[in-house]
Amino acid sequence: MIRYEVWTEEPHLGFYKRSYCPREDYMLAGMWPGGIFTGASGKRYHGMRGFDELALDNAHTYIFVELNEGNLFDNSPQLYPELPIDQMEMFSYIETEDAVQYVGENVRLEVRVGSFDWTDAKGRFEIHVKQLGQACTFWVPEQEGIPNPILHRSEIGKATGFINGDPVEGFTFLDSSYSRPGVLYFNLPLIRKLEKQWSMWVVEYADGEVEAGFAWKGRGETGFRAAHLITGGVSRALADSRTITTYDERGTVWKSRIELGDHFFELEQDTVSDWPAHTFGRVVATSKGKEIAKSWNFIEWMPDNIDSMLDRYFAGEIQVHQAREGRIENENIYFPEHVLKVR
Repeated sequence: MIRYEVWTEEPHLGFYKRSYCPREDYMLAGMWPGGIFTGASGKRYHGMRGFDELALDNAHTYIFVELNEGNLFDNSPQLYPELPIDQMEMFSYIETEDAVQYVGENVRLEVRVGSFDWTDAKGRFEIHVKQLGQACTFWVPEQEGIPNPILHRSEIGKATGFINGDPVEGFTFLDSSYSRPGVLYFNLPLIRKLEKQWSMWVVEYADGEVEAGFAWKGRGETGFRAAHLITGGVSRALADSRTITTYDERGTVWKSRIELGDHFFELEQDTVSDWPAHTFGRVVATSKGKEIAKSWNFIEWMPDNIDSMLDRYFAGEIQVHQAREGRIENENIYFPEHVLKVR
């Protein structure tokens, strides 16, 4: 079992500055905006960026895709071929009286207290966000098996905008990680040691009420169960969430029941951006028992052997390019050697 703490806090502009130091000798290890969006066309989209997490002054393309409908088998097609996974671009950093800006050739992120605007792909991807509730932060201190501590903050937002001219709405996350100076995000314990499943959702009921939250399910015997619940406009941090996962015949996350005290949310996945890590779907039931008008969910799932896979990837040995031939056995992911190509 690991030791950790989780709490909510009121956002302030310092949260988004590169110089922000939440604990002595901690510094920013990365910041990430991302989200899932539904268009008036009926299409769904996913986008995610990283800032400063692989190289200082660089924005990293995680993914921009048009999500396949009803398909948990194949990776979704890229929205912008010129912005493939792992594309990097330099950005300028600007502080104003009430905002922080990250501006590159393709991307512009302007963050204020309570909202942010994100444009990408030279304006074809345009998202405007109003944050929900407070920020929720967890801290995993240095301890046996955790040589690098991590402090990680998340905010959830409702979004509107346009993607390739398609009017969209959906939800976003804006996350930041902090650790010792010089420690890259991919060497932090969250992805390598702790995370099995990260679930995030927003649900809008027919009467207009909005609920949202996220829950972490730790790997193995870590006991990591940090969570955030936003209901009635009030944020609540929890350290004892429960995630019950149902997998399909291939081992992909299909259904999840998230229990947060007296509240529960049932999520159902129906599409994947990059198998098996990131699946998307809807909220199909909640403890409120009310009619659901709109909902979105995003789940990140990590195999138990992600540590060794990341080592091979960053050593330049492999690049997975065909999800269809992968398999999951005993919580580990495997690909045939012919689809693990030398980079």
